[in-house]
Amino acid sequence: MNQRLRESQPEDLPFLREMLHEAVFWRAGADMPSLAEGLVLPEVVRSLENWGERAGDTGVVATVGSTPVGAAWYRLWTDDNYIRGYVNQTTPVLVIGVRRDYRRRGVGGMLIDWLVARASAHDIQRISLAVSKDNHALRLYRHRGFAEYVDMGDTILMVRSLETFPGLTRRPH
Repeated sequence: MNQRLRESQPEDLPFLREMLHEAVFWRAGADMPSLAEGLVLPEVVRSLENWGERAGDTGVVATVGSTPVGAAWYRLWTDDNYIRGYVNQTTPVLVIGVRRDYRRRGVGGMLIDWLVARASAHDIQRISLAVSKDNHALRLYRHRGFAEYVDMGDTILMVRSLETFPGLTRRPH
């Protein structure tokens, strides 16, 4: 499988919405709501509202050939405007979605690695996400360095520190 990654562009917004739908309704089978029905919840709408217009909006799209198969992004939020996975105003929340027929093929790991590298390059200290305890992706997140931050019942708030060597002072740019 010839997988490639590229930075998301404004014209990718419809695909990002599709992947948001996949992320939110990951466990749904035949009863999965349509894209239009599924993306009307206020918190879901906020996830990509005015995408690309806020400082720090960063996304990546995975393709196989010319077909997009997954996407991930992170975004900063505030105490007054946030989504699941929010920790604080300096920790972006990561959202990831992969088409069902491409899951468990390394796409999710590639997307996370790309975003972690980008965040590190921009001096972001950590990234957060929220995941249901029964989501198979929980194993992927742990493998990629995310640790449990808060147990919220059926959901875990996870954080990945981006400081590879704690205590090491960064050189000025």
